Amino acid sequence: MTITMTSKNQITLPKRIVDALRLHRGSLFDIKVQSNRIELVPLEVQEREFSDEEYEKLERLYQKEKSSAKKVTKKYIENIG
Repeated sequence: MTITMTSKNQITLPKRIVDALRLHRGSLFDIKVQSNRIELVPLEVQEREFSDEEYEKLERLYQKEKSSAKKVTKKYIENIG
């Protein structure tokens, strides 16, 4: 899955992910940067438990989308724009 950052440094989370994690306008996230990865972790006031079915849906989505991830290298960045 590929998303694009806007000129205001904003990204839009795909609806499938928003729906799967039950996110909403105003959802807060913890952000971590490790090497060349950005990790967004939703912060919930109330702990939420996922059913086995929900975990299976998330796993299927992850497996489907992970192959479309693009490796960002220094050369790739230099060739943008």
